[in-house]
Amino acid sequence: MTVGELAEELSSFGFVRIAGPLRTSDADEVAGALVEVCRIRNGLAPLTIIGTFELAPFDSEETRDFQMLHFDFGLPIDPKIEQEVARYTSLYVPADVADVQAVTRLVSLVALLGQRPWPSPRELVARLTSYGRTHGAWDDKRGYVEGSLARIIEGASSWHAPVLPSVKTAPGFLCGLEFDSLVAEQAFFARHGLCLDEVEVCVNLQPGELLVFDNLALAHGRCGTRKPGELRQRMFGQNLHPPDLRELRADVLAAFYPVRYEESPLSTASMP
Repeated sequence: MTVGELAEELSSFGFVRIAGPLRTSDADEVAGALVEVCRIRNGLAPLTIIGTFELAPFDSEETRDFQMLHFDFGLPIDPKIEQEVARYTSLYVPADVADVQAVTRLVSLVALLGQRPWPSPRELVARLTSYGRTHGAWDDKRGYVEGSLARIIEGASSWHAPVLPSVKTAPGFLCGLEFDSLVAEQAFFARHGLCLDEVEVCVNLQPGELLVFDNLALAHGRCGTRKPGELRQRMFGQNLHPPDLRELRADVLAAFYPVRYEESPLSTASMP
């Protein structure tokens, strides 16, 4: 497939898997070209690589066998200062890696959130920002950025009291450890009227293969362990000021509704 065709698949489904075997330099080139085409098509300002990681780190042991659904660099819920936002993420397994067991989990926000009704756009923002003040934000002066899909769901819901451990109430808590298994995460979402099984896509990326996905349209996680150096992750993003972050927030939170609001109060200047 051409880069244009791959970009069309990425835009349509939120992710694209490129079969290998690709060398690391080729994977980097393909991912960069693909993201650039999507950036232009979506009218975005230039993107740069804002993060590169080896998973698991070379100087560590293998990862635990589960990673909860999340967004790289988080979503700006109550922006107070400028911050970097990851627009696209690429995952690449080097061609010389053997015996890959881990599976990348992808969940479309539109598909998942469409399973149940939600409060009005203005009320949704109010709930999420309030949740940040009581449970989510590390430093209120810096605003609230949330990387956990589960926390966003908990903040948006009204009939359940928050149950997830919080940095506000448990200072030693490490984000990303809210659940110890896939079963526990599935049960949490089920209590909030959401079925992960119906919408989750699992990608067993193999040596030499590349996966690129829209980090703001899909949450991602993992089942299975990764050995040191097994996966190379890169995030393509940009640095934005609070007004632009609020516009971005409106775009992301529109996934809560089946019809996009033409004049959504999510994006008004009067919102926090």
